[in-house]
Amino acid sequence: MSSSQDLVLRNSTLAEDLAKSGSTLQPEQRVSGGSDRIQIETLRRDLQEASQRLEKLKEERAKIESEAIHYRNLAGKTEADLRSLSDAYNSLEQSNLQLENEVKALKREGHSTFPDVEAIKAEAREEAQKESEGELNDLLVCLGQEQSKVDKLSARLLELGEDVDKLLEGIGDDAGAGGDGEDEEDDE
Repeated sequence: MSSSQDLVLRNSTLAEDLAKSGSTLQPEQRVSGGSDRIQIETLRRDLQEASQRLEKLKEERAKIESEAIHYRNLAGKTEADLRSLSDAYNSLEQSNLQLENEVKALKREGHSTFPDVEAIKAEAREEAQKESEGELNDLLVCLGQEQSKVDKLSARLLELGEDVDKLLEGIGDDAGAGGDGEDEEDDE
């Protein structure tokens, strides 16, 4: 429990005890009733202030959790974009391999009227790689920024007493399952 919750609990317990004992006081004991009332009012004010602080903390926690969900979704979208880029790159590699095999077959058959296919392939490969690297770098920068935000939000949630690992449970499981199957196919 946080210190504000401890204070709220302590104040409410003291107020209840005082209320119970105040009704059974004998006339001699009620002489100190003025100071008891002051103490009760002080405790009530403390309780009210602690309740207000607790409400503010709850609001802040809800806002931080909402931001964490937003950034988690954004990170998921970025991961999906990276997977899409990876798939496109793999598709290009397969097309390239197929074209290379066709060129080799044509050369074996004796067709030498083609322009410098190797130079064209090298130029196309270099251009495609530059494009892919630029997009990949952009996505990696975005992913790094999102990870930094998630780390900051996780640290803040830990400060508020939240179990960050429990909140993040199951996130990315669906994406990880699909990616593993593709890697196995590529290895074959």
